[in-house]
Amino acid sequence: ESQLAYLKNQINPHFYMNMLNNIHGMIEIDPDKAQLMVIDMSQLMRYMLYESSRRMIPLSEEIMFLRNYMSLMRQRFPENKVSVTSEFPADNEIVGISLPPLLFLVFIENAFKHGVSYQEASFVAVSIEVSQQSVRFNCINSNHSRICDDMETTGIGLRNIRQRFSLIYGDKASLELNVSRTTYTVNLTIPAHAVEDSYN
Repeated sequence: ESQLAYLKNQINPHFYMNMLNNIHGMIEIDPDKAQLMVIDMSQLMRYMLYESSRRMIPLSEEIMFLRNYMSLMRQRFPENKVSVTSEFPADNEIVGISLPPLLFLVFIENAFKHGVSYQEASFVAVSIEVSQQSVRFNCINSNHSRICDDMETTGIGLRNIRQRFSLIYGDKASLELNVSRTTYTVNLTIPAHAVEDSYN
């Protein structure tokens, strides 16, 4: 439990640092939009501070957080250059499914941080699918030949999430990272049920 708490606490400063860098970059480009981003960020911070302190949360709450985060990030980029799409299950499809908070955030953060270019057409596409046995998360983003090594070897994000998966799920979770000359893809599968059991 103490190891998990330590790893989860690392996520908050990592998240805030990235968000503040995003808003700082927007201040010179569009001050009015930067002000709106600060308001949106405050709502995300509320989730980070309060909801994510719980050991388990409903998948529906995590999806709402991801929607809000992606909406905020979308404001940074011109629509004619960057495509941001998501496909999430409806609330009635995920009733009763819970999971540890903030398992997916680092992958989407990295997709925006490393996979989006102001000079070239870029995209970020996120989806979550559920079945009786599993929750499947997919994130694919454009690769501008800058992220092949960086995403795996620098920063705390991926190291942190791998450690959390190991502590929570053991060998029951599957994480695949695939890179090509044009795309970077994350495929993650975790158990949909008996998540609570992994803490016992």
